Amino acid sequence: MADKDKDGVPPIAAGILARDSGASIAYKRLSGKGPGIVFLHGFHSDMEGTKALALEAMCRAQGRAFVRFDLFGHGTSSGKVEDGCISRWAEDAVAVLDQLTEGPQVLVGSSLGGWLALLAALRRRDRVVGLVGIAAAPDFTEDLMWADFTDQQRRDLLEQGFVTMENCYEPENPWRIPRLLIEDGRNNLLLVDNINLSCPVRLIQGQKDADVPWQTALKIADRLESPDVEVILVKDGDHRLSRDHDLERLVAVVERLVTAI
Repeated sequence: MADKDKDGVPPIAAGILARDSGASIAYKRLSGKGPGIVFLHGFHSDMEGTKALALEAMCRAQGRAFVRFDLFGHGTSSGKVEDGCISRWAEDAVAVLDQLTEGPQVLVGSSLGGWLALLAALRRRDRVVGLVGIAAAPDFTEDLMWADFTDQQRRDLLEQGFVTMENCYEPENPWRIPRLLIEDGRNNLLLVDNINLSCPVRLIQGQKDADVPWQTALKIADRLESPDVEVILVKDGDHRLSRDHDLERLVAVVERLVTAI
């Protein structure tokens, strides 16, 4: 039997999920009651961010199951970000659902993680009973990257196999965007058609988000077939939505959703 902390809750367990490809996905998991919560981080982020930790604290207080993990090429998982793509990361998310969770789950995805959460929910409709997107960015490879590339950037991508983009968070470390990411993204576009999900969905979006236009949340809501969709617009919110009151809002939204299921 696992040791328990002073509150009687088993400590979060760290582990490695081996993938058939030979890759390894690092994760941290808290056992507890359902519905459980799975957190999916953003592009060039990891499972140690403040949003993931805030949700973990909520789940610990409630005795609720929780999983956070690093996508391939991110954090302490194997590989390089440049070798990843939407399909591979979505498969990571489904593998986590299948192998690290039991029963009904609520997916909480930030930015890229919001796109992956939608893709995973579509593949596991019987398991995913709710979804929360934080600046969710489905189709960003096409709508927010390719559409904004200059003619020269498009030529570079096609001819040399990658293009370099400014990293607004770490200007000294520009992002290298591979052709694979753009081309594979086209196989996973969601906003071009209805999104066949019937579970409740909550979308939190900052209106001062410099990376994902706030109108994206409205597009997602419009495409979702579920009648139970709420969009929460934060007038002064940026892309990260990681200020103390942003985290409090996130926890409150997730808590209301999960307790109503």
